[in-house]
Amino acid sequence: MADRAIHVRLAEPGDAEGIVALMQEVQALHVAGRPDLFKPGGTENAEETRARMLLPDSFMWVATLDSRIVGYAYGRLSADPENRWRFAARTFTLDQMGTKDGLRRQGIGRALWNAVVDVAKAERADRVVLNVWSFNRGAREFYDRLGFRSFHERMSVELSPSPDDR
Repeated sequence: MADRAIHVRLAEPGDAEGIVALMQEVQALHVAGRPDLFKPGGTENAEETRARMLLPDSFMWVATLDSRIVGYAYGRLSADPENRWRFAARTFTLDQMGTKDGLRRQGIGRALWNAVVDVAKAERADRVVLNVWSFNRGAREFYDRLGFRSFHERMSVELSPSPDDR
């Protein structure tokens, strides 16, 4: 892919179908990793994606290669006022990111990340945060390479239904 350029730009309404196709690939990875939590095909539709592009303080990007959408990212800015427990903060949450299957580890995610960082800095965010599922080793390794470090963990205990509850 060295001679083919990856281009990243803000998403436009006409990109919605291509973004949804990538969302479906990402959802399938989640279904494979935690079929007890994630539903097959459980993504928003193109109309909902277009509407999200227009939300205040929301940003959606696409990465293209030869004019095909091969990656996307979605994030949002939030401003939390100071309170008795925490200092004020401007946080950019990277809510979704995905790269087309078969094209991972070729610079697409890094190009999307660079666009995210540029906007987060321009919006004067203090930090970029994200959630990643423990089973998603590829995503975790990617985010580690970008410099993400865990600062908060969410843990669970799975409760099996008793025979009487079935």
